[in-house]
Amino acid sequence: MEELHKKWEKIHHCLQALEAADQEQEAEILKKAYECLLCAYQESRALNDEMEMLVKDALTS
Repeated sequence: MEELHKKWEKIHHCLQALEAADQEQEAEILKKAYECLLCAYQESRALNDEMEMLVKDALTS
């Protein structure tokens, strides 16, 4: 749970930086945010795949 809180703090900090950024800084912040979003998506897909296997195993047992 603490890890989730840290992630939300990081997001909040990035949003504050985005508000204060000039155009070049904004582009860099958005690039980093996109990379983080892709990483989170990949993690969620992996968790989803793992959950599907656990459910299938539970149903076939």
